[in-house]
Amino acid sequence: MFTQKLLQKNKIFHLKSNYMLKRYLKEATATGLTHENILFEPHAKKKPQREPFIKCLIAKTFSEELFAYPETHPYRYQNFVDWLKPIESYILSCVNNDILDKKEILDQLRELEVFRAHIDEGNRGLNFSKTESLKLIETLSILPWLGTYIVKNHILPIEIIFKYGAKEQMFKYYPKIMSGEITPTICINEGDYGTNINNIKSYIVTETEDTWLLNGEKTFVVNGINSNLFLVIARDTGSRWLDSPDSFSLLLVERDFEGVTCNNVCEAIGRHDTSTCTICFKDTVIPTENIIGKPGSAFPILLEYLKPGNQNVTAQAISILRNFTNQLIVDIFNIKHFDKNLYEFDIAKKILGEITFSLYSMESVAYLTSGIIDKYENQNAEIEQIITETYCANKCLSCIQAGLQLIGARSCLHNKLYTQAFHDALALTTMDANNLDALTYVAVNILKDIGKESHTHVHKKRNMQKYPIYNIIDSIFKKQNSVTSISKYLHPSLEYGAQHLEDTINLLSDGVARILIRNGSEIVDKFTELQKITEMLTEIYVVYANLTRSSRSYSIGVRNADIEKNIGVNAAYITHNKIHSIVSDIERGPVHNGDYGYINTMEFLYGKRKYPIEHPMTRTY
Repeated sequence: MFTQKLLQKNKIFHLKSNYMLKRYLKEATATGLTHENILFEPHAKKKPQREPFIKCLIAKTFSEELFAYPETHPYRYQNFVDWLKPIESYILSCVNNDILDKKEILDQLRELEVFRAHIDEGNRGLNFSKTESLKLIETLSILPWLGTYIVKNHILPIEIIFKYGAKEQMFKYYPKIMSGEITPTICINEGDYGTNINNIKSYIVTETEDTWLLNGEKTFVVNGINSNLFLVIARDTGSRWLDSPDSFSLLLVERDFEGVTCNNVCEAIGRHDTSTCTICFKDTVIPTENIIGKPGSAFPILLEYLKPGNQNVTAQAISILRNFTNQLIVDIFNIKHFDKNLYEFDIAKKILGEITFSLYSMESVAYLTSGIIDKYENQNAEIEQIITETYCANKCLSCIQAGLQLIGARSCLHNKLYTQAFHDALALTTMDANNLDALTYVAVNILKDIGKESHTHVHKKRNMQKYPIYNIIDSIFKKQNSVTSISKYLHPSLEYGAQHLEDTINLLSDGVARILIRNGSEIVDKFTELQKITEMLTEIYVVYANLTRSSRSYSIGVRNADIEKNIGVNAAYITHNKIHSIVSDIERGPVHNGDYGYINTMEFLYGKRKYPIEHPMTRTY
């Protein structure tokens, strides 16, 4: 121990000139980093694909399987925990450690086989499931820049190459990615306004039978300055129409190819240690073998990458908020307000309680969604993924804002962790996620399914004079299809929570029906109405995740399961009130709930191109 401390403080040797001593110092002072090759049990065999869970909730087609919170195979789970333990220990040792730099951390993670995690077994990877990947990202995101790195410069590029690339491309690049020799990144954005597929001007032209020339530039490239393999979307000038879907190609461009340069390096908010830059391509020669798929076949890849829910920000949001909450709880015990301990104020307890409920809900919905994907073969969970990712990103930001307001100026003066957490959360909701895209995608997809079953009902309700008898009967028996059976699928102690969920689902049905009856086919252009539908769906899916998780915890005797049970029931009650408020707004209509007032005011402001209201001190006499 004495020798270890001396080595750590560098009091005996001057280590900078001696690589061997540096190596020894690193190994001698890093406790718990022995990481033998662990043989993972194979994944459990997946069950046949089933209907999406959120759609089953809305359709009120319940089953015991629907309310069983997913679990990992016990042997595989233990293998994963044993593998992750030294990684978590190492990451925690790096917190507030200014000695280690990014390269050292990444080198150590490579030694710990982190870069094998998301590569399939056929290419000598560990083939992690969605749940295992979620937990790994959550652990690495204790250092927020590292969470961004593993997602942007590892997981997303690997997923694209695996799903759309050729075996030869995997064989060529996967070993180099695992060894750390290659760092990939994705290049899509152009110009100053982010992603707009209609503004992509980078292009390729045929040079020879086996080569192409790439020209153009890509902006907002994450960690582009340290990357040496670029996945570049460009237009194919050989296509019939440059603005058609078959004009996009995806290229694997190595930094060593001629004509590749980097400029405009900058640190964006929430990306303090992972800078973005512009990558320029000038007559860069691309071998045909470096085109993913066929030339002109990349449009579906582009849409898949840009689709909400695919940015892997969920685990990052959970980790950022947990770190923030743990620090906040410690600091609040040392703060006084009006000579009274701040932690004793009921408002402080309420705010911290809301943050705790939110963090629990984020965990519940995240691991429910990943578990669903892992459990069923080719399971369609895109709506659940979008809801989960958007909810977690937004909740992380709103909770951090509430915490910052609670402790006031101290958040800016005494602990940079707070402002960094705020910037990290802000980046998740701006650079990585788009709320407008998410709310539209979720609501429209759900309405598409609901419309198939309810179009006749909506038509008759919109034409009451033509169908008076139908409307009279419907008004009498409209509650006949109400939900009343959820409680039998959960632990008996959660009966009140189950009742709240039942009422909430019934309220959702009523609210969606009113929106469809009022708007008809024009609903697809009513974004404020779509927002209400997505908000209700999100709240229902989250409370469903909370109840299934707390039911499992209470049934198997997890530590503090009684607290989980209370959170599940109380969160269900709070959600019921939220949904009731939203449905009341829908019932009042846009004139009385304020929507028209906001919209009409903004149409006036658009015409003036500024805030045009006169100052309150203005006089007209």
